[in-house]
Amino acid sequence: MELLVTSKGSGKYIVTDTKEREIYHITKARKLFGSPITTLTDASGYTLYTMKRTSAGKKPEYEIQLNERFFMKVLCKSMFIDPSIQFETVDSIYELKGKDQKHFILYKNEVQIGTLDTAKMVNNDLVYKLVFDDQSFDDFFPLFAVAADKCFGEMNK
Repeated sequence: MELLVTSKGSGKYIVTDTKEREIYHITKARKLFGSPITTLTDASGYTLYTMKRTSAGKKPEYEIQLNERFFMKVLCKSMFIDPSIQFETVDSIYELKGKDQKHFILYKNEVQIGTLDTAKMVNNDLVYKLVFDDQSFDDFFPLFAVAADKCFGEMNK
């Protein structure tokens, strides 16, 4: 399966399939206090997941919530040498590992299940191409591209 996650600036993304159908929307909403909240919604507008930054700095951390309950922790492990991002759920660990900030291999519990590649469009927006096994797919996968954008997006522009 293949998904394209296209950055539209200001924390907005559109997720399309290979037939260019919009599958998900990702938006960022500012709160009066605290970190902005990134929301993953399906094509009908139903909120699936929210993501907010829990730690800033050179290696930011995020928390992904499902139905306002903790679901996954996102850790930007390494930024320059062998860049990687780790996603920890209660029963699984997903990792994006690469040799540079534009090409990652996606692992689930240390078994390779896909790739994430970054390309720059003419207008300098970034496009993330997620390719993975159909059996491995879960609806939070587009947030892997968002995490890569938040960790490495400025370096890739």
